[in-house]
Amino acid sequence: MALRDGAFGLVQPTALERWGWRAFIAVSVLLFAYLLRGQRWEVVASSSHFLLTSLGISWLLTIASIAIGLPTGIILAVLRKAGPIGLRQLATGIIEIIRATPQLMVIFWVFFAVPALTGQKVPPWTAAIVSLSLIAAAYLAEVIRAGIGSVPTIQIESGLATGLTRSQILLSIVLPQALRNMLPALLATLVMMFKITSLIYVVGLTDFFRAVILINNREFEPVALYTTLAVGYFVCCSLLSWIVRLLDPKYVLNH
Repeated sequence: MALRDGAFGLVQPTALERWGWRAFIAVSVLLFAYLLRGQRWEVVASSSHFLLTSLGISWLLTIASIAIGLPTGIILAVLRKAGPIGLRQLATGIIEIIRATPQLMVIFWVFFAVPALTGQKVPPWTAAIVSLSLIAAAYLAEVIRAGIGSVPTIQIESGLATGLTRSQILLSIVLPQALRNMLPALLATLVMMFKITSLIYVVGLTDFFRAVILINNREFEPVALYTTLAVGYFVCCSLLSWIVRLLDPKYVLNH
């Protein structure tokens, strides 16, 4: 039977439940592999270098978008929560417009609308990184705003009482605790951004998703290729979860 932990009564899975889930996954994988045994897997093997290179591009885009989006999201979150009214409304507008718009449309805006309005062509790499960073910043801003709100007000008041400025309180007291509290949400956003890179094929970059499309157009082996695509995304997202569990042992997924 599952155990309850903490004041909130969170259910922690027992060892039997965890091993039962792993056994179910293992059996499912073996059954799926048996059903797919007749596919032309040599197509995947012969294109492995191309697929791995394109997968590296997906990782690069993800890391770049988070590296730019996280500090931008912090700025947007702080402005939305405590900025002057004009900047607060501007930050709110940017966050809500991007979050309410399909991610593909944001990519289209950067790659097609900017050249149409300015007359300056946007290179594919620039369009990909800028659009993904905007998406990451908008979603991370809400995560960060919630994290800042999770820090007790008494700590901010105590910092003011000791003579710290609001900037010092934000950097040394609020943000460290907020980042710790929102680690699961940050992981979810990171996984989301890795999957969103599959939309970048529209600007002409050969990411993992587009590489599979190109190979399938040539070989027409959709089952083997798109199964490889799904497994690739699953393994990468699971790896991200594993890394976070190493960095923060208290963050435990219920499986």
